[in-house]
Amino acid sequence: MKMKWSLLVGVLGLGLMTACNGADDSTSGTTVGGDNMFVPPTMPDSVYGQLKPGDIIIRKGNGPLSAHIMINTKEEYSHCGIIVKEGDEWKVVHTIGGTASEDATDGVQLIDLKDFVGHGADSMVFICRPIFADSLDIKIPERAYHYLSLAVPFDHRFSLFTPEKLYCSELLFYIFKEVNGGENVFEVKKKHNSYMLMFSTFFDQEKFAPIFHLRDANRGTFKQMIQPTVIDSTVVQDSL
Repeated sequence: MKMKWSLLVGVLGLGLMTACNGADDSTSGTTVGGDNMFVPPTMPDSVYGQLKPGDIIIRKGNGPLSAHIMINTKEEYSHCGIIVKEGDEWKVVHTIGGTASEDATDGVQLIDLKDFVGHGADSMVFICRPIFADSLDIKIPERAYHYLSLAVPFDHRFSLFTPEKLYCSELLFYIFKEVNGGENVFEVKKKHNSYMLMFSTFFDQEKFAPIFHLRDANRGTFKQMIQPTVIDSTVVQDSL
């Protein structure tokens, strides 16, 4: 009995330390349990016309490691990134550990937006637009590319105070501070002498405007989510 309990604790610890590695510990399209096939989620084409560089995308991962971190944070999401545009292609700057990366790259990297969405689970993909400061559609991508150019490695220790190594939400934590005059944007919770960056941050509509929620779109409310996403100066002022 003691051995079984130790094994369980070890597995849970592994989940906490690796879930934010991208939370991609199963492969898109892989058969699970014989008859059940994981079908990669996709976004309607109309969403892409609503996007702007600097938008934030969060998702729930599609494997058990993702579940472990969500159990501890009590949230529905486990990974995040920054949307950027290269030519006509939408991409995401994010950071994951080498074990979760298809090309074994460890740290800050670039991925196609469709691939980022494709690793989501249960239609839990949410996109929002930062509105807590001016010109964020320019400033946030600039800082994202800065960290990408430095090839900052992944923070496997999940320490919030090590900018030389970054886990997924920690990358956004530092970028947001840099474009916001040093002021923190994230909701931070302390648990067991460590600090957790909460994904609930992105649902604070005083700081982030909702653009698209895949789960709501699949429930037939896509139109309601898309309508308020055409953000002009009036809408932004009202949101602030």
